[in-house]
Amino acid sequence: MSFSASRIHRNLSLLTLLAAVGCSGKPGRLDPPSIPDDAGQQAVATYDSNGNGTIEGDELAKVPALKATVKRVDSNGDGAVSAEEIDARINAWRKSRVAITRGDAKVIRDGQAVAGAVVKLIPEPFLGPNLKVAQGMTGPDGACFIEIARNPDESGVHLGYYRIEVTQPGPDGKERIPARYNAETELGTEITSDEPASLKLNLTGK
Repeated sequence: MSFSASRIHRNLSLLTLLAAVGCSGKPGRLDPPSIPDDAGQQAVATYDSNGNGTIEGDELAKVPALKATVKRVDSNGDGAVSAEEIDARINAWRKSRVAITRGDAKVIRDGQAVAGAVVKLIPEPFLGPNLKVAQGMTGPDGACFIEIARNPDESGVHLGYYRIEVTQPGPDGKERIPARYNAETELGTEITSDEPASLKLNLTGK
């Protein structure tokens, strides 16, 4: 009797696993991480230092992801980013129904590939707590895959706005990469479903 119960339990577990991964053996469709409905308002409230209701000029430098993709998010072309324009981009991510996408990066510094650098994508805080940090370490050719974790459900990057940090500690523990690429990063990107999440990071200087 216990043998039969054990066999039934194993069969049920197998069915549950098959349902999760699908007939192809690949992970089933995941739900995209939820983002607050007022994310655009939160962004403007945080970065609109002059109080005119948009993020513009020097304010954009505080949000590298928006500055790097301003031509895409600034739908009316006035050079300023409004809460409504940010929310429009978020709605585009939602409509895609893409939970995660593959990502990669290549780090070049003064024309040379950078090996052993950690490339980290950090979600903008106004997107809420459900988007996760993704990262990877470059090989001898300066390239790496970017992923949240090494499991099928998180082997990639969520759609969203990200700050990019590149670090490379030396043997003495000191950071080799200038602060403008990590602690005070000026790098940012939008990960979308419309194009490959392939980052080309050309760093300069000491």
